[in-house]
Amino acid sequence: MLFSKKNRELGVTEIAQELGMYKSTVHRILTTMENRGFLQKNPKNNKYWIGLKIFSLGMYYSKNIKFRDIARPFAQKLADKYMETVHIAVIDFDKEEGPEVVVVDKIQKAQFLSMTPPIGSSSPAHCSAMGKVLLSYSKPSILKEIIKRPLKKYTDNTITSVERLLEELSIVRKCGYAIDDEELEIGLTCVAAPIFDFDNEVVASISLSGPTPRLKPRIEKEIIEDVKSTAMEISRKLR
Repeated sequence: MLFSKKNRELGVTEIAQELGMYKSTVHRILTTMENRGFLQKNPKNNKYWIGLKIFSLGMYYSKNIKFRDIARPFAQKLADKYMETVHIAVIDFDKEEGPEVVVVDKIQKAQFLSMTPPIGSSSPAHCSAMGKVLLSYSKPSILKEIIKRPLKKYTDNTITSVERLLEELSIVRKCGYAIDDEELEIGLTCVAAPIFDFDNEVVASISLSGPTPRLKPRIEKEIIEDVKSTAMEISRKLR
């Protein structure tokens, strides 16, 4: 396999040597694949790694990677317990406006009346619980690129200060969960935790969302631990 754990990122020369092709030809192919989201290039070293589109296609063809099949029973159990909406999302770093979380699965309960993002939709990472979880486990080089962009304000609770965001991401990493306290939408509260793969790398985040008056009183009592334990159960199944 060209892209593997051992060779996480590869340059044009390395890929050309592996494939036995001319560098000019490989460069054209890589550029096309990058433009279409199948590969992503690290701006620091100009090396390539698989892009989010590969993951997205794999998610649609879940019989092959089994991620949704593995995660859904646990997500369903969490949604049933609280009768609120559960999302599972990954992160896309390639957006010009900044990183976004992409919903790959969703379980919505009848009593949740507010609008929630459908499968396949995306939202800014800096003002969502799932986004903050995924950002907190990102490489320092990626975070350095993020802080160069302005953080858009959506509500009075949205974090728009780079310093405050980095401070919160540090806390999220230590605690193992994040909270969206009406940072993207007034009246909506969300708790999220990371999902790890067999390499102990964060591949997704799971969240429980609901109206603030209904969800917030129960956050500290039980929701945080339940969301974290659900993420851990999914992680164990992926290992």
